[in-house]
Amino acid sequence: MDAVYEVHTCNGGPSYYKFNRFHLFRKNSIITMLPSVIFLAAGTAIFFSDRAEGITFWVLAVVFPFLLLGLTMLTARRHLKTNRMFASMKNVLYKFERNKITCETTSPKLKTTLETDWDNIYQAYESDDSFYIYISNMQAFIIPKEDFVTGTPEQFSQLLQELAGSKYRKR
Repeated sequence: MDAVYEVHTCNGGPSYYKFNRFHLFRKNSIITMLPSVIFLAAGTAIFFSDRAEGITFWVLAVVFPFLLLGLTMLTARRHLKTNRMFASMKNVLYKFERNKITCETTSPKLKTTLETDWDNIYQAYESDDSFYIYISNMQAFIIPKEDFVTGTPEQFSQLLQELAGSKYRKR
């Protein structure tokens, strides 16, 4: 009999904020850093003709990632406060089997179940403390390693590498 990995977690909080940082700075690192590189290059080109303006561009290159991080944190907090359906779904149960992925969310007024097979995942990432299984470019299952009920994160990592294949990345 194949192993079933179960994870019982909740939406929101620290794992949600970590996911937002991961999504912005690790998954999309090239896009995130592109403005800083452009500011740095422009600052260097301008520096020799107008030092003050060149330095301004260098400062923008350094400050931009921090502004982006702050904006991400604010929008994540706003999303948690304003999206009542997402915020109310505190109980999330994931079941990972060799032939399917099941996600059940429950709240006092709503219960949803999503079932899909591994071929439908868009991308899968493993960080130091979580797995992020994308089912589209912008939507992912957030799987904290500390929330495994059956199986271990190490065993699940092996299964994920096997089933996701080239879609799996460890960051």
